[in-house]
Amino acid sequence: MPLKDRPLLLLKALQEGSDDEKWMTTAELRSLLEAEGQECAIRTLRRDIQILIDSGYDIGVREGIGVSTEYCLRDRKWELPELQLLVDAVSAAQFIPQARSEELIGKLASMAGPSHREDLKPEIMVSEHVKAKNKDMIYTVQAIRQAIDKNRKISFRYLRYMPDRQQVPKHAGTGDEKYIVSPYATVWNNDRYYLVGWSDKRQKVAVYRIDRMKVPDILRQKRIPAPEDFDIRDYTDKVFWMFDGIQEEVTLRCRMNILDQVIDRFGEEVNLKVRDSGTFDVKVPVAVSSTFYGWMCQFTGEMRIISPQHVREAYAAWLQEAIDDVLG
Repeated sequence: MPLKDRPLLLLKALQEGSDDEKWMTTAELRSLLEAEGQECAIRTLRRDIQILIDSGYDIGVREGIGVSTEYCLRDRKWELPELQLLVDAVSAAQFIPQARSEELIGKLASMAGPSHREDLKPEIMVSEHVKAKNKDMIYTVQAIRQAIDKNRKISFRYLRYMPDRQQVPKHAGTGDEKYIVSPYATVWNNDRYYLVGWSDKRQKVAVYRIDRMKVPDILRQKRIPAPEDFDIRDYTDKVFWMFDGIQEEVTLRCRMNILDQVIDRFGEEVNLKVRDSGTFDVKVPVAVSSTFYGWMCQFTGEMRIISPQHVREAYAAWLQEAIDDVLG
């Protein structure tokens, strides 16, 4: 390594071996440099440290009478609480396979000082059985992003489970197993990662689970532009919550004890009217569907539909059908 790269070796040594609690002596730093084939006198070491300081690195220098001078890299790009948040997010994310999670957490921990690396462990534990099994997912995301940047279509195989719990491509053996999609965006929802894009086959915007996709090929064909009235936030609000259905302005009457859940679902700007100390009405736009009715069921006795009347009747019919199915 050229002598001009010696300050970079020195910086690397300080990043990996020092922090505000663990300082490195002159002797330790010289030994590490010499192991890399860099002879370094004490005066040269001091000059290289000054070069790093002048370049903006916050390097502490601790001198004392009769003791070796010590150094540490104090200021890091990521503070420990920030790294802990990232570690927890990686650990909790179901779309990241377990082995990949452990690898990423190790890389994040390496960004902390040596005094804290062992302490930087996930505070949120997730059972391994809910983690995605697709080890190539990170490369799938990369290919999608590249296709979006290049304004190109992608093709891929979409997987489904068989009774033996093995995954095989949908439509395998039919000659129609390759999906061709114009990718618009990736969306993280309920700990799953999705692709939103225009499906050539279905001739509409569709959603795909990224952990069920094989790594896509980037095609030469240009993407089909998104429809003029397409808004990714509005689309994902509808699709990831209520799925397909006719949008209606629905008034719900709720007990006050579920106010937090209503605001979590519809946002703080929701059209809400307090009736008394125990109830409130809320008017919200929803895509009326079986998914909406299923969501309503979890609040039985605490939430009911006030209007429109045809939605009340449709919900009652849906509930009766569900009861008939249960009773056989």
